[in-house]
Amino acid sequence: MCTSSMVMFLITGGQEFNMEGPDVPVVPAPGSDIILPCSIKPKASEQSHVSAVDMEVKWSRTDLNSAVVHHYMDKIDKNEDQDPSYRGRTALFKEELQYGNTSLLLKNVKVSDEGQYTCQVDSAHQKDHVSVLLKVEGAPEITVLGTDSGEVFLQCDSKGWWPVPELQWLDSEGAEVPAGVKESHRDDRGFNVRLHLTANSNSTKTYICRVKQGQHVMEEKIDITGNLHY
Repeated sequence: MCTSSMVMFLITGGQEFNMEGPDVPVVPAPGSDIILPCSIKPKASEQSHVSAVDMEVKWSRTDLNSAVVHHYMDKIDKNEDQDPSYRGRTALFKEELQYGNTSLLLKNVKVSDEGQYTCQVDSAHQKDHVSVLLKVEGAPEITVLGTDSGEVFLQCDSKGWWPVPELQWLDSEGAEVPAGVKESHRDDRGFNVRLHLTANSNSTKTYICRVKQGQHVMEEKIDITGNLHY
């Protein structure tokens, strides 16, 4: 009789759920606003959804000693212990919690945001979590190093990649321009790459620095004219 009472309590006292997250990394560009997907689904097939309004939702960085990214509990945000680097940049979709959507909105993505995230949901009778991998693309940055005898020395950098991406200089027609040897080094954010180019400052021409990894391509342009002085 006691066992039956316990079973009935678990069934009527709280909805059991499964958690769902993405199977592939989320890959945004720096400066963009992105969504880290996470949701809870009812285990019972006759239920259309399960509400997370009364549950605790915690997003954290697994690779940063479980640093708190966003914390929701007792129907409000409780971000007193939130990592300072995420202040003012995170939010849950409150109107979607009733449908089990516990995804996180992350604003103004930085290369330093790259890493392994954990979405944990706690109810009165169940605790579960899923992992979400965030890989931030490093937009190329062009620097004019100087000029000498009608030549302009350009440098292109792109940071925070994994693995090492392709890096190229192109002309305005999209044809590859001979450049120096690509440099690369690795830090805790991933691989950083650099490529130099010597351009003729007396010509009117647009140069493009392109970084590519698989299907992800990012470009930065610079116009070189005879009036360029540094």
